[in-house]
Amino acid sequence: TNGGASGAGASTSSGASGAGASASNSGGAGASENSGGITGSGGSLGGGAVGGTTNGGASGAANGGATSSNGGGSSAGAGGASNDGGIATRRPFPDTTSSISILTDQLPNLTAAQQHFVVTHFVGTEKQTLAQSEPLRALSPNFLVLHYHLSMWQSAPAVDFIIDGKTWGNDYPTVTTHEDWFLHDASNQRLASTADGKLLMNLSNGDFAAYWTSSLESQVDAGDYDGIFFDSASPALLQAEVGAEDAPLAGTGAKDNALPELGNRTFIDAWQTWMNALDAALAKKGIPLIPNTSAFVTGWDTTNYGLTHGAFVEGFASPSFATSDWKASTNELLALAAQHKILILQNYLSAPTDVATRLYYFGNYLLVKSDRSYLEYFAAGPLEWYPEWSLALGAPTTNGATVDDLASSGIYRRDFDHGAVLVNPTGATVTVALGAGYQHVVPTGGGAVDEAGDEPGSLTMTAVTSLDVAANSAEIVVK
Repeated sequence: TNGGASGAGASTSSGASGAGASASNSGGAGASENSGGITGSGGSLGGGAVGGTTNGGASGAANGGATSSNGGGSSAGAGGASNDGGIATRRPFPDTTSSISILTDQLPNLTAAQQHFVVTHFVGTEKQTLAQSEPLRALSPNFLVLHYHLSMWQSAPAVDFIIDGKTWGNDYPTVTTHEDWFLHDASNQRLASTADGKLLMNLSNGDFAAYWTSSLESQVDAGDYDGIFFDSASPALLQAEVGAEDAPLAGTGAKDNALPELGNRTFIDAWQTWMNALDAALAKKGIPLIPNTSAFVTGWDTTNYGLTHGAFVEGFASPSFATSDWKASTNELLALAAQHKILILQNYLSAPTDVATRLYYFGNYLLVKSDRSYLEYFAAGPLEWYPEWSLALGAPTTNGATVDDLASSGIYRRDFDHGAVLVNPTGATVTVALGAGYQHVVPTGGGAVDEAGDEPGSLTMTAVTSLDVAANSAEIVVK
Protein backbone atom coordinates (compact mmCIF):
# COMPACT_ATOMS: atom_id res chain seq x y z
CA THR A 1 0.00 0.00 0.00
CA ASN A 2 0.93 3.65 -0.28
CA GLY A 3 3.61 4.20 2.30
CA GLY A 4 4.19 0.54 2.95
CA ALA A 5 7.50 -1.11 2.31
CA SER A 6 9.40 0.36 -0.54
CA GLY A 7 9.38 -3.14 -1.89
CA ALA A 8 5.62 -3.04 -2.10
CA GLY A 9 4.77 -3.54 -5.71
CA ALA A 10 1.31 -2.03 -5.74
CA SER A 11 1.49 1.17 -3.75
CA THR A 12 -2.21 1.85 -3.64
CA SER A 13 -3.67 5.26 -2.90
CA SER A 14 -6.10 5.00 -0.06
CA GLY A 15 -9.32 6.90 0.43
CA ALA A 16 -8.60 9.87 -1.76
CA SER A 17 -12.20 10.62 -2.61
CA GLY A 18 -14.18 11.96 0.37
CA ALA A 19 -15.76 15.37 0.32
CA GLY A 20 -16.04 16.82 -3.13
CA ALA A 21 -15.01 13.67 -4.99
CA SER A 22 -17.10 10.87 -6.35
CA ALA A 23 -14.36 8.29 -6.72
CA SER A 24 -11.36 7.13 -4.75
CA ASN A 25 -8.04 6.07 -6.16
CA SER A 26 -7.92 2.35 -6.05
CA GLY A 27 -5.09 -0.08 -6.57
CA GLY A 28 -4.04 -3.62 -6.03
CA ALA A 29 -3.33 -4.97 -2.61
CA GLY A 30 0.43 -4.72 -2.66
CA ALA A 31 2.25 -6.82 -0.15
CA SER A 32 5.29 -5.55 1.65
CA GLU A 33 8.44 -6.87 0.12
CA ASN A 34 11.56 -8.29 1.64
CA SER A 35 14.89 -7.45 0.08
CA GLY A 36 14.16 -7.90 -3.59
CA GLY A 37 11.79 -10.85 -3.51
CA ILE A 38 8.51 -11.09 -5.39
CA THR A 39 5.66 -8.99 -4.10
CA GLY A 40 2.40 -10.37 -2.85
CA SER A 41 -1.11 -10.06 -4.21
CA GLY A 42 -1.38 -7.14 -6.57
CA GLY A 43 2.33 -6.62 -6.32
CA SER A 44 4.83 -5.41 -8.83
CA LEU A 45 4.25 -4.92 -12.46
CA GLY A 46 5.64 -6.68 -15.44
CA GLY A 47 5.50 -6.03 -19.05
CA GLY A 48 5.58 -3.36 -21.64
CA ALA A 49 6.33 -2.71 -25.20
CA VAL A 50 9.22 -0.53 -25.94
CA GLY A 51 10.34 2.54 -27.75
CA GLY A 52 13.13 2.93 -30.18
CA THR A 53 14.23 0.73 -32.99
CA THR A 54 12.79 -2.66 -33.73
CA ASN A 55 14.63 -5.93 -34.03
CA GLY A 56 13.30 -7.08 -37.32
CA GLY A 57 9.61 -7.31 -36.48
CA ALA A 58 6.84 -6.18 -38.75
CA SER A 59 5.88 -2.61 -38.06
CA GLY A 60 3.72 0.18 -39.31
CA ALA A 61 1.08 -0.78 -41.83
CA ALA A 62 2.74 -4.06 -42.71
CA ASN A 63 0.56 -7.09 -41.93
CA GLY A 64 -2.39 -4.84 -41.29
CA GLY A 65 -0.46 -2.71 -38.84
CA ALA A 66 0.27 -5.79 -36.81
CA THR A 67 2.99 -5.54 -34.23
CA SER A 68 6.38 -4.09 -33.71
CA SER A 69 9.24 -6.16 -32.50
CA ASN A 70 10.32 -5.68 -28.96
CA GLY A 71 12.99 -3.06 -28.90
CA GLY A 72 13.87 -2.93 -25.22
CA GLY A 73 15.50 -0.35 -23.07
CA SER A 74 18.75 -0.22 -25.01
CA SER A 75 17.01 1.07 -28.10
CA ALA A 76 16.26 4.35 -26.38
CA GLY A 77 19.64 5.75 -27.24
CA ALA A 78 23.30 5.07 -27.02
CA GLY A 79 24.71 6.09 -23.69
CA GLY A 80 25.32 9.53 -22.29
CA ALA A 81 23.03 12.00 -20.62
CA SER A 82 19.75 13.02 -22.16
CA ASN A 83 17.56 16.06 -21.73
CA ASP A 84 14.41 14.31 -20.53
CA GLY A 85 11.58 16.01 -18.70
CA GLY A 86 13.56 19.24 -19.07
CA ILE A 87 16.74 18.07 -17.29
CA ALA A 88 19.91 16.24 -18.23
CA THR A 89 19.24 12.76 -16.88
CA ARG A 90 21.82 10.04 -16.39
CA ARG A 91 20.22 7.84 -19.02
CA PRO A 92 17.68 8.82 -21.67
CA PHE A 93 14.00 8.28 -20.97
CA PRO A 94 12.87 6.81 -24.33
CA ASP A 95 10.78 8.97 -26.62
CA THR A 96 7.30 7.46 -26.65
CA THR A 97 5.76 9.61 -29.37
CA SER A 98 5.60 6.70 -31.81
CA SER A 99 5.88 3.77 -29.42
CA ILE A 100 4.20 2.00 -26.54
CA SER A 101 6.60 1.88 -23.62
CA ILE A 102 6.22 0.06 -20.33
CA LEU A 103 8.21 1.01 -17.27
CA THR A 104 7.58 -1.87 -14.92
CA ASP A 105 7.15 -2.02 -11.21
CA GLN A 106 9.62 -3.99 -9.09
CA LEU A 107 10.99 -7.02 -10.87
CA PRO A 108 11.86 -10.22 -8.99
CA ASN A 109 15.10 -12.13 -9.32
CA LEU A 110 15.29 -13.34 -12.92
CA THR A 111 16.64 -16.23 -14.93
CA ALA A 112 19.09 -15.38 -17.72
CA ALA A 113 16.30 -15.85 -20.27
CA GLN A 114 13.99 -13.56 -18.31
CA GLN A 115 16.73 -10.93 -18.08
CA HIS A 116 16.98 -10.97 -21.87
CA PHE A 117 13.21 -10.71 -22.14
CA VAL A 118 13.16 -7.76 -19.75
CA VAL A 119 15.74 -5.66 -21.59
CA THR A 120 14.16 -6.37 -25.00
CA HIS A 121 10.60 -5.63 -23.88
CA PHE A 122 10.70 -3.12 -21.02
CA VAL A 123 12.30 0.32 -20.81
CA GLY A 124 12.88 0.17 -17.08
CA THR A 125 11.82 -0.87 -13.60
CA GLU A 126 12.13 0.30 -9.99
CA LYS A 127 13.13 -0.81 -6.48
CA GLN A 128 16.22 -2.78 -7.54
CA THR A 129 19.50 -3.30 -5.73
CA LEU A 130 22.71 -3.06 -7.73
CA ALA A 131 22.93 -6.85 -7.65
CA GLN A 132 19.68 -6.90 -9.64
CA SER A 133 20.16 -3.88 -11.89
CA GLU A 134 23.77 -4.38 -12.98
CA PRO A 135 23.12 -7.65 -14.89
CA LEU A 136 20.30 -5.94 -16.76
CA ARG A 137 22.46 -2.96 -17.65
CA ALA A 138 25.22 -5.28 -18.81
CA LEU A 139 22.73 -6.33 -21.49
CA SER A 140 21.20 -2.89 -22.00
CA PRO A 141 23.25 0.05 -20.65
CA ASN A 142 20.35 2.50 -20.88
CA PHE A 143 17.88 0.35 -18.96
CA LEU A 144 16.14 2.65 -16.48
CA VAL A 145 15.85 1.94 -12.76
CA LEU A 146 13.95 4.26 -10.41
CA HIS A 147 14.61 4.63 -6.71
CA TYR A 148 11.63 4.26 -4.38
CA HIS A 149 11.05 6.59 -1.44
CA LEU A 150 8.05 7.94 0.42
CA SER A 151 7.35 11.60 -0.27
CA MET A 152 5.85 13.57 2.60
CA TRP A 153 6.02 10.69 5.06
CA GLN A 154 8.68 8.87 7.07
CA SER A 155 8.48 5.12 6.56
CA ALA A 156 7.12 3.29 9.59
CA PRO A 157 9.94 1.91 11.78
CA ALA A 158 9.51 -1.69 10.62
CA VAL A 159 9.22 -0.87 6.90
CA ASP A 160 12.36 -1.07 4.77
CA PHE A 161 13.51 0.54 1.54
CA ILE A 162 16.83 0.44 -0.33
CA ILE A 163 19.11 2.83 1.53
CA ASP A 164 22.48 2.49 -0.23
CA GLY A 165 21.93 0.61 -3.49
CA LYS A 166 22.70 -2.67 -1.77
CA THR A 167 20.82 -2.87 1.52
CA TRP A 168 17.20 -2.81 2.58
CA GLY A 169 16.86 -0.70 5.71
CA ASN A 170 15.30 2.42 7.22
CA ASP A 171 16.67 5.76 8.40
CA TYR A 172 14.05 6.02 11.14
CA PRO A 173 16.69 5.88 13.93
CA THR A 174 18.14 9.14 12.53
CA VAL A 175 14.90 10.88 11.69
CA THR A 176 13.15 10.10 14.98
CA THR A 177 15.71 12.17 16.93
CA HIS A 178 14.32 15.35 15.32
CA GLU A 179 10.87 15.86 16.79
CA ASP A 180 10.32 19.14 14.96
CA TRP A 181 10.61 17.29 11.63
CA PHE A 182 7.26 15.60 12.30
CA LEU A 183 3.75 17.04 12.05
CA HIS A 184 1.66 16.73 15.22
CA ASP A 185 -1.98 16.61 16.29
CA ALA A 186 -3.65 18.81 18.92
CA SER A 187 -2.18 16.63 21.69
CA ASN A 188 1.32 17.08 20.25
CA GLN A 189 1.43 13.46 19.09
CA ARG A 190 2.96 12.51 15.76
CA LEU A 191 0.46 12.01 12.97
CA ALA A 192 0.61 8.40 11.80
CA SER A 193 -1.32 7.05 8.83
CA THR A 194 -4.18 4.80 9.83
CA ALA A 195 -3.46 2.80 6.65
CA ASP A 196 0.08 1.63 7.41
CA GLY A 197 1.68 3.65 10.21
CA LYS A 198 3.86 5.93 8.12
CA LEU A 199 4.47 9.31 9.78
CA LEU A 200 3.51 12.69 8.32
CA MET A 201 6.35 15.19 8.14
CA ASN A 202 6.56 18.95 8.70
CA LEU A 203 7.22 20.13 5.17
CA SER A 204 7.93 23.69 6.35
CA ASN A 205 10.85 22.66 8.53
CA GLY A 206 14.04 23.71 6.77
CA ASP A 207 16.24 21.11 8.44
CA PHE A 208 13.85 18.34 7.43
CA ALA A 209 13.80 19.60 3.85
CA ALA A 210 17.61 19.74 3.72
CA TYR A 211 17.93 16.22 5.10
CA TRP A 212 15.36 14.81 2.66
CA THR A 213 17.21 16.40 -0.27
CA SER A 214 20.66 15.19 0.73
CA SER A 215 19.53 11.69 1.66
CA LEU A 216 17.66 11.27 -1.61
CA GLU A 217 20.68 12.43 -3.59
CA SER A 218 22.93 10.00 -1.71
CA GLN A 219 20.56 7.08 -2.19
CA VAL A 220 20.25 7.75 -5.93
CA ASP A 221 24.01 8.00 -6.32
CA ALA A 222 24.63 4.80 -4.36
CA GLY A 223 22.11 2.79 -6.37
CA ASP A 224 22.89 4.37 -9.77
CA TYR A 225 19.22 5.25 -10.18
CA ASP A 226 17.66 7.35 -12.94
CA GLY A 227 14.95 9.11 -10.97
CA ILE A 228 12.80 8.88 -7.86
CA PHE A 229 9.38 7.30 -7.60
CA PHE A 230 8.10 9.48 -4.74
CA ASP A 231 5.23 7.53 -3.26
CA SER A 232 2.12 8.64 -1.36
CA ALA A 233 2.55 12.22 -2.50
CA SER A 234 -1.01 13.50 -2.86
CA PRO A 235 -2.39 15.82 -0.16
CA ALA A 236 -5.77 14.29 -0.97
CA LEU A 237 -4.65 11.20 0.96
CA LEU A 238 -4.68 13.06 4.26
CA GLN A 239 -8.44 13.16 4.77
CA ALA A 240 -8.56 9.36 4.96
CA GLU A 241 -5.16 8.57 6.44
CA VAL A 242 -4.84 11.17 9.23
CA GLY A 243 -8.15 13.04 9.21
CA ALA A 244 -9.55 10.93 12.02
CA GLU A 245 -6.57 11.83 14.20
CA ASP A 246 -6.35 15.51 13.36
CA ALA A 247 -9.51 17.50 12.70
CA PRO A 248 -7.75 20.29 10.74
CA LEU A 249 -6.76 17.70 8.09
CA ALA A 250 -10.13 15.95 7.91
CA GLY A 251 -12.33 16.47 4.87
CA THR A 252 -11.01 19.35 2.78
CA GLY A 253 -8.68 20.53 5.55
CA ALA A 254 -5.49 20.08 3.51
CA LYS A 255 -6.82 22.84 1.25
CA ASP A 256 -8.73 25.03 3.67
CA ASN A 257 -7.09 25.04 7.10
CA ALA A 258 -3.91 26.93 8.03
CA LEU A 259 -1.69 24.96 10.40
CA PRO A 260 0.58 26.71 12.95
CA GLU A 261 3.36 24.12 12.52
CA LEU A 262 3.41 24.93 8.81
CA GLY A 263 3.85 28.65 9.42
CA ASN A 264 0.08 29.24 9.33
CA ARG A 265 -0.14 27.92 5.82
CA THR A 266 -2.39 25.19 4.47
CA PHE A 267 -0.88 21.78 3.86
CA ILE A 268 -1.29 22.15 0.10
CA ASP A 269 0.48 25.51 0.14
CA ALA A 270 3.37 24.11 2.19
CA TRP A 271 3.49 21.01 -0.05
CA GLN A 272 3.79 23.11 -3.20
CA THR A 273 6.61 25.25 -1.80
CA TRP A 274 8.52 22.20 -0.56
CA MET A 275 7.96 20.06 -3.65
CA ASN A 276 8.97 22.86 -6.02
CA ALA A 277 12.24 23.45 -4.15
CA LEU A 278 13.02 19.74 -3.84
CA ASP A 279 12.39 19.13 -7.53
CA ALA A 280 14.67 22.01 -8.48
CA ALA A 281 17.47 20.78 -6.20
CA LEU A 282 17.30 17.24 -7.55
CA ALA A 283 17.08 18.47 -11.15
CA LYS A 284 20.48 20.11 -10.75
CA LYS A 285 21.83 16.62 -10.08
CA GLY A 286 20.04 15.16 -13.12
CA ILE A 287 17.44 13.39 -10.97
CA PRO A 288 13.80 13.70 -12.08
CA LEU A 289 11.29 13.63 -9.22
CA ILE A 290 8.21 11.54 -10.04
CA PRO A 291 5.63 11.76 -7.23
CA ASN A 292 2.66 9.41 -6.95
CA THR A 293 -0.15 11.88 -7.50
CA SER A 294 -3.03 9.39 -7.47
CA ALA A 295 -5.60 9.71 -10.25
CA PHE A 296 -6.87 13.32 -10.00
CA VAL A 297 -10.44 12.47 -9.02
CA THR A 298 -10.62 14.30 -5.69
CA GLY A 299 -12.72 17.31 -6.61
CA TRP A 300 -11.48 19.69 -3.91
CA ASP A 301 -7.77 18.97 -4.43
CA THR A 302 -6.25 22.16 -5.87
CA THR A 303 -2.64 20.95 -5.67
CA ASN A 304 -0.45 21.96 -8.61
CA TYR A 305 0.92 18.59 -9.74
CA GLY A 306 2.83 20.21 -12.58
CA LEU A 307 5.59 21.47 -10.25
CA THR A 308 7.76 18.36 -10.68
CA HIS A 309 9.45 16.82 -13.70
CA GLY A 310 7.15 13.83 -13.66
CA ALA A 311 4.08 12.16 -12.20
CA PHE A 312 3.30 8.58 -11.29
CA VAL A 313 -0.46 8.39 -11.77
CA GLU A 314 -1.69 5.38 -9.86
CA GLY A 315 -5.25 4.20 -10.37
CA PHE A 316 -5.64 6.11 -13.66
CA ALA A 317 -8.59 5.32 -15.95
CA SER A 318 -10.53 3.12 -13.57
CA PRO A 319 -13.67 1.77 -15.29
CA SER A 320 -15.49 2.70 -12.07
CA PHE A 321 -14.97 6.44 -12.54
CA ALA A 322 -18.03 8.55 -13.16
CA THR A 323 -17.78 10.24 -16.54
CA SER A 324 -17.19 13.61 -14.87
CA ASP A 325 -14.30 12.19 -12.83
CA TRP A 326 -12.87 10.52 -15.92
CA LYS A 327 -12.94 13.85 -17.74
CA ALA A 328 -11.25 15.68 -14.87
CA SER A 329 -8.55 13.03 -14.58
CA THR A 330 -7.95 12.81 -18.32
CA ASN A 331 -7.78 16.59 -18.70
CA GLU A 332 -5.06 16.69 -16.02
CA LEU A 333 -3.14 13.93 -17.83
CA LEU A 334 -3.40 15.76 -21.14
CA ALA A 335 -2.12 18.95 -19.52
CA LEU A 336 0.87 17.18 -17.97
CA ALA A 337 1.62 15.34 -21.21
CA ALA A 338 1.54 18.64 -23.11
CA GLN A 339 4.21 19.91 -20.70
CA HIS A 340 6.39 16.93 -21.65
CA LYS A 341 6.35 15.55 -18.13
CA ILE A 342 7.61 12.05 -17.45
CA LEU A 343 4.30 10.22 -16.92
CA ILE A 344 3.97 6.70 -15.54
CA LEU A 345 0.35 5.51 -15.71
CA GLN A 346 -0.38 2.48 -13.55
CA ASN A 347 -3.39 0.41 -12.63
CA TYR A 348 -4.26 -3.17 -11.71
CA LEU A 349 -6.05 -6.21 -13.08
CA SER A 350 -8.22 -8.71 -11.23
CA ALA A 351 -6.74 -11.41 -13.48
CA PRO A 352 -4.63 -11.59 -16.66
CA THR A 353 -7.77 -12.75 -18.50
CA ASP A 354 -9.59 -9.47 -17.82
CA VAL A 355 -9.14 -8.33 -21.40
CA ALA A 356 -11.81 -5.62 -21.24
CA THR A 357 -10.06 -3.84 -18.38
CA ARG A 358 -6.68 -4.29 -20.07
CA LEU A 359 -7.97 -2.60 -23.20
CA TYR A 360 -9.58 0.21 -21.21
CA TYR A 361 -6.29 1.04 -19.49
CA PHE A 362 -4.41 0.66 -22.76
CA GLY A 363 -6.89 2.80 -24.68
CA ASN A 364 -6.76 5.59 -22.11
CA TYR A 365 -2.97 5.55 -22.24
CA LEU A 366 -3.09 5.92 -26.03
CA LEU A 367 -5.57 8.77 -25.68
CA VAL A 368 -3.23 10.93 -23.57
CA LYS A 369 0.34 9.78 -24.20
CA SER A 370 3.01 12.18 -25.39
CA ASP A 371 6.80 11.94 -25.72
CA ARG A 372 7.63 10.67 -22.19
CA SER A 373 4.60 8.56 -21.30
CA TYR A 374 4.91 5.07 -19.85
CA LEU A 375 2.30 2.48 -18.99
CA GLU A 376 1.97 -0.38 -16.53
CA TYR A 377 -0.86 -2.68 -15.54
CA PHE A 378 -0.61 -6.14 -14.09
CA ALA A 379 -2.40 -8.83 -12.15
CA ALA A 380 -0.48 -11.31 -10.01
CA GLY A 381 3.14 -10.33 -10.28
CA PRO A 382 5.90 -8.12 -11.59
CA LEU A 383 6.85 -10.06 -14.70
CA GLU A 384 3.83 -10.06 -17.01
CA TRP A 385 3.43 -9.33 -20.69
CA TYR A 386 0.30 -8.50 -22.67
CA PRO A 387 0.21 -8.77 -26.49
CA GLU A 388 -1.52 -5.42 -27.04
CA TRP A 389 1.68 -3.74 -25.84
CA SER A 390 3.42 -4.86 -29.04
CA LEU A 391 1.16 -2.89 -31.38
CA ALA A 392 2.93 -0.47 -33.72
CA LEU A 393 0.42 2.34 -34.19
CA GLY A 394 3.03 4.97 -35.02
CA ALA A 395 2.77 8.64 -34.12
CA PRO A 396 -0.55 10.34 -33.30
CA THR A 397 -2.17 12.28 -36.12
CA THR A 398 -4.79 13.89 -33.88
CA ASN A 399 -4.22 15.54 -30.51
CA GLY A 400 -6.27 17.39 -27.96
CA ALA A 401 -5.61 19.98 -25.29
CA THR A 402 -8.69 18.66 -23.48
CA VAL A 403 -10.86 15.58 -23.80
CA ASP A 404 -13.54 17.62 -25.53
CA ASP A 405 -11.09 18.11 -28.40
CA LEU A 406 -11.07 14.32 -28.83
CA ALA A 407 -14.85 13.83 -28.71
CA SER A 408 -16.13 11.96 -31.78
CA SER A 409 -19.47 10.25 -32.45
CA GLY A 410 -20.32 9.80 -28.79
CA ILE A 411 -16.92 8.47 -27.74
CA TYR A 412 -13.37 9.85 -27.52
CA ARG A 413 -11.06 9.04 -30.40
CA ARG A 414 -7.42 9.55 -31.21
CA ASP A 415 -5.92 8.60 -34.56
CA PHE A 416 -2.40 7.35 -35.26
CA ASP A 417 -0.37 6.67 -38.38
CA HIS A 418 -1.52 3.05 -38.41
CA GLY A 419 -4.74 2.94 -36.42
CA ALA A 420 -6.98 4.57 -33.85
CA VAL A 421 -8.20 4.21 -30.28
CA LEU A 422 -11.86 4.54 -29.31
CA VAL A 423 -12.60 5.19 -25.63
CA ASN A 424 -16.10 5.15 -24.13
CA PRO A 425 -16.13 6.33 -20.49
CA THR A 426 -19.93 6.54 -20.37
CA GLY A 427 -22.51 4.08 -19.10
CA ALA A 428 -24.01 3.19 -22.48
CA THR A 429 -22.80 1.30 -25.57
CA VAL A 430 -21.98 3.51 -28.57
CA THR A 431 -21.84 2.30 -32.18
CA VAL A 432 -19.00 3.93 -34.12
CA ALA A 433 -18.88 3.96 -37.93
CA LEU A 434 -15.31 3.51 -39.16
CA GLY A 435 -15.48 3.13 -42.92
CA ALA A 436 -13.29 0.81 -44.95
CA GLY A 437 -9.71 -0.22 -44.27
CA TYR A 438 -9.78 -0.91 -40.51
CA GLN A 439 -9.08 -4.09 -38.58
CA HIS A 440 -10.28 -4.70 -35.03
CA VAL A 441 -7.56 -5.80 -32.60
CA VAL A 442 -8.47 -8.70 -30.29
CA PRO A 443 -5.82 -9.85 -27.77
CA THR A 444 -5.63 -13.46 -26.65
CA GLY A 445 -3.59 -14.68 -23.71
CA GLY A 446 -0.88 -12.75 -21.93
CA GLY A 447 0.29 -12.83 -18.36
CA ALA A 448 3.32 -14.21 -16.54
CA VAL A 449 6.59 -14.60 -18.43
CA ASP A 450 7.95 -18.08 -17.76
CA GLU A 451 11.51 -18.99 -16.81
CA ALA A 452 12.34 -19.64 -20.46
CA GLY A 453 11.51 -16.02 -21.28
CA ASP A 454 8.79 -16.87 -23.79
CA GLU A 455 6.43 -14.09 -24.80
CA PRO A 456 2.83 -14.97 -23.90
CA GLY A 457 -0.25 -14.01 -25.90
CA SER A 458 -1.15 -13.08 -29.45
CA LEU A 459 -3.29 -10.67 -31.45
CA THR A 460 -6.06 -11.35 -33.96
CA MET A 461 -7.07 -8.76 -36.56
CA THR A 462 -10.59 -8.78 -38.02
CA ALA A 463 -11.79 -6.42 -40.76
CA VAL A 464 -14.58 -4.09 -39.57
CA THR A 465 -16.46 -1.06 -40.86
CA SER A 466 -18.11 -0.24 -37.51
CA LEU A 467 -17.73 -1.20 -33.86
CA ASP A 468 -19.96 -1.31 -30.81
CA VAL A 469 -17.90 0.25 -28.02
CA ALA A 470 -19.38 -0.97 -24.74
CA ALA A 471 -19.85 1.19 -21.65
CA ASN A 472 -16.59 1.97 -19.84
CA SER A 473 -14.49 0.24 -22.45
CA ALA A 474 -12.03 0.91 -25.26
CA GLU A 475 -11.33 -0.63 -28.64
CA ILE A 476 -8.26 -0.49 -30.85
CA VAL A 477 -8.29 -0.62 -34.64
CA VAL A 478 -5.37 -0.76 -37.07
CA LYS A 479 -5.15 0.14 -40.71
